[in-house]
Amino acid sequence: MRRAEATYRHLAFVEFGEDLVFGLNLGFYRTFAVPEIARVLASTGRMTREAPLRAKATGKAMFGLFRDGLDSDAAAEAVDALNRIHARWPIDNDAFLYVLACFDVAPMRWCDKYAWRPTTPDEKSASHVFHRRLAARMGIVDVPATWDGFARWMDDFERRRFAPTDEAAELWRATQGILAHRFPPRLAPLVRVAVDTFLDDPLRRALGVRRAPAPVRALASGGMRLRAYRIGRSHADPHYRPKLPSALRDV
Repeated sequence: MRRAEATYRHLAFVEFGEDLVFGLNLGFYRTFAVPEIARVLASTGRMTREAPLRAKATGKAMFGLFRDGLDSDAAAEAVDALNRIHARWPIDNDAFLYVLACFDVAPMRWCDKYAWRPTTPDEKSASHVFHRRLAARMGIVDVPATWDGFARWMDDFERRRFAPTDEAAELWRATQGILAHRFPPRLAPLVRVAVDTFLDDPLRRALGVRRAPAPVRALASGGMRLRAYRIGRSHADPHYRPKLPSALRDV
């Protein structure tokens, strides 16, 4: 357990800090495509009125858990707070399990596609161990035993449960600019134009988002490859020091 947490902590704070934030963002967007989850998120009004603040709070809470470990006093307080919040809503275990998958599976997939290198099987396993332990503390049951099994469960759940709703479209409109703010200023304008290129087709349809024109998709893909190359060069520098996104530097 401790070795897995140490591996995941290194992943979050050294290897893929910025990309893990992006992956968590995309994972959270996926929850909008599940109608019962979208209804809950939209009904509070907080995600539509205070989207940047909610996203920053969620990111800091998750990275705090990564840093301190699930056995820490700070983690116990954070998990208790999460449990109190979630107890208000009539959401079934599968929906909670899906949200967990979005935080476990989606960030690894983002890193595999867009980061300076793909994640390793050990890193995926470490992520899964961490999230299974988090699930146990939140009363979420029936978590598949492996990361690969969880990824297959997630894909099957999405095929069965994704559907377009007005709430999903509303949540997307309120939050789509957040991802652009995660990028360096020189890339943010491109991301704002091409943010939907980071959505796969089932998610895009559920959110009511049109597919970007081919030139925009090509430009976004090229920009991400260039970004990955530059980050890889930075990691090869013996004097490299990891840098977290600005929103998380005080975690």
